[in-house]
Amino acid sequence: MSSWLADVRIVTPCPRGGRGPVTRVVLGVGPVLVSTVVPFWVDIHTLTLGPETESLRLRLPDGSYPSVASPYQVGQIWDVKYTRSNISRRPPHTEDVLVLRARPMGVDPNPTRTILARVRPWRGGIEQLFGGHVRFTANGNGYISERGGVPNFSTGFWVPDRDLILRDDGTHFDYLGVVRRGLAYVGEREPPPRIRAGTLVRVSLATWWRPENAEDVEERCYLQLSHWYD
Repeated sequence: MSSWLADVRIVTPCPRGGRGPVTRVVLGVGPVLVSTVVPFWVDIHTLTLGPETESLRLRLPDGSYPSVASPYQVGQIWDVKYTRSNISRRPPHTEDVLVLRARPMGVDPNPTRTILARVRPWRGGIEQLFGGHVRFTANGNGYISERGGVPNFSTGFWVPDRDLILRDDGTHFDYLGVVRRGLAYVGEREPPPRIRAGTLVRVSLATWWRPENAEDVEERCYLQLSHWYD
C-alpha cells in the first residue's frame, strides 16, 4: 500500500445528495485546498497545491464518504495523509483517495486566486465541459455515459460565458442558449437566482446511477455544480 502526505486545501463543499504496510510516503506534495463540500452524504473535493497540482476526492479509510458532520470547510488548508490503494476507482471517478490522517493547518484568504494560479478552467459554453462527452436529456440535464464516451476525471472548474439561471425547482442551473442545457446544483450554500457569466464555478460528475430494476437502462453520471467563487 502506498500513501502520500500532503497539505490539502478544500476547494469545494460536500455534494448533497479506504491497507497493509506503508511502502512509500512522499512529504511536501503541497497544500490541499478544500474546494467543495456538499450535503447529505459528503463528497469533498480538494486540490493539491504542490509541484504537480491534482484534484482529489476525500473518502474515509473504509472507502465510505464522510458524514455531514465532517469538519472540512471551503478554503481550509489541511495536512492529509492518504492512499490510493485498496479503492475502486471506476472512471471517471479517478480522483478518489482514502484519508488515513488529517489535521487542519489554516485558511486560504483567497481560494479563487489560488485555484486560478494552479489550474486551467474550462471557459465558454457548457459543451466545453469534460472533453465534450456531456450529453443532455430531454429536460436539458447534462450527463455522461459509456455510449457517449467517458472522460478519465470527474471534477473540474468552469468559467461560463453566459449567466447560469436557477430553475424554478431550485435544484438546477440552466445555461440558456438556443436550447436549455443545465446541471444539478448539489452545493451547501443557498443558490442565488443567477450566477453571473465570468464567475468561477466547480463542476463534477455524480456517481454512476440508473433506476432500480431497470437493467435495460444505461448507467449515467449526471453533471452537477457544487460551488461558485465570489
